[in-house]
Amino acid sequence: MKPRFGPKDISRNNSLINEKIRASKVRVVDDNFNVIMNLNEAIAKAKNEGLDLICITPNANPPVCKIMDFGKYLYQQKKKKKESAKNQTVTELKEIQFRPTIDIGDIKVKTKRINEFLAQGHKVKLIMQVRGREQGMKDFCYQKYENFVGFIDKFEYDTNPKWQGNKVLAILKKSSII
Repeated sequence: MKPRFGPKDISRNNSLINEKIRASKVRVVDDNFNVIMNLNEAIAKAKNEGLDLICITPNANPPVCKIMDFGKYLYQQKKKKKESAKNQTVTELKEIQFRPTIDIGDIKVKTKRINEFLAQGHKVKLIMQVRGREQGMKDFCYQKYENFVGFIDKFEYDTNPKWQGNKVLAILKKSSII
């Protein structure tokens, strides 16, 4: 049977608090003081206040510690992580495939989807698959490719169109020029 861990179990966190700190001297930082003191003195001061000594920067010389409640510290860390995740934007790479023999109705449908993806800020990987005798007609395929790309609004190439085996690949992104 696996041992059960309660919500206050610090062994699951990588945080160094109180007796887990392995330095002889620590820099104790607070709103109104910044002092280098002995580890035992710092732990005793934290215990007198009913708080914990938490190592904020263990790699510094001496390690930087703060006297505060460990639960409050974990809450602040979780809040910072959530705030930084909120500010990140995720761009996906959408993929659209077509053939040189595509009809005008299909071109309109695919380019409409591409315009929607670009408006949402995603990048689009455009793949034109070439088969059989079409591989010998590279000028014809490039002409069809440029015809297809002509229907797309406000874009720029992230990577220019190039041949890779039997495919013509390009990555499009939203135009920075409005």
